[in-house]
Amino acid sequence: MTRRFRCRAPEGDLWHWFEVGDAGRVLRQISLRGRERVPVVAADPAELGLARQACGEWGARLYEAVYGLPARGPVVEPPGARQVDAREFDLAWGRARAYRQCEVRHDGGPLPVGTRLSGTFTGSPWGPGVTGVFVDVGLPAHGFVDAAVLLRAGCRWPADGTPAEFEVIDLRVGGGRPQIRLRPTAVPSPGEPWPRPGPP
Repeated sequence: MTRRFRCRAPEGDLWHWFEVGDAGRVLRQISLRGRERVPVVAADPAELGLARQACGEWGARLYEAVYGLPARGPVVEPPGARQVDAREFDLAWGRARAYRQCEVRHDGGPLPVGTRLSGTFTGSPWGPGVTGVFVDVGLPAHGFVDAAVLLRAGCRWPADGTPAEFEVIDLRVGGGRPQIRLRPTAVPSPGEPWPRPGPP
């Protein structure tokens, strides 16, 4: 049976919200810090397991950098915990996940935002100008350049196998599958081929 409750942890100035299943197994966890209730954890242990399965311990560390580290092992509802209904938990979960995904600059973990990487464009299954292009950066997770980045630059859509230099601008973990969001650090002038020609 699924239960939801929240409880205060004074030592870290935290409010923990737990959704637990049988034997106290954590299904989802939200942890909010301080008076401002800043989300420091919005994690799903099953999703963390999928990230580990997809990309090994590297993927688990990337997941933790984005969503925080959930409690290990079963959780016992402490005295004084407040019950939370499903709707209230889902609303708090949505806010916390959006904050951890979109408002936090992921400067920690195995691949901090701002890291420079070399890679190779590996194709756009949706066709040029649509959605974006995958990039092989030699890591367990795929790199991805959003179409808007290339369209704003006005450069020619890169062909498969085109090498380039990139900067990590964001990390995503959807459905337990990590993805590295990138932008090229230099793009060719409109009409010129990739990679940018060097000096003669």
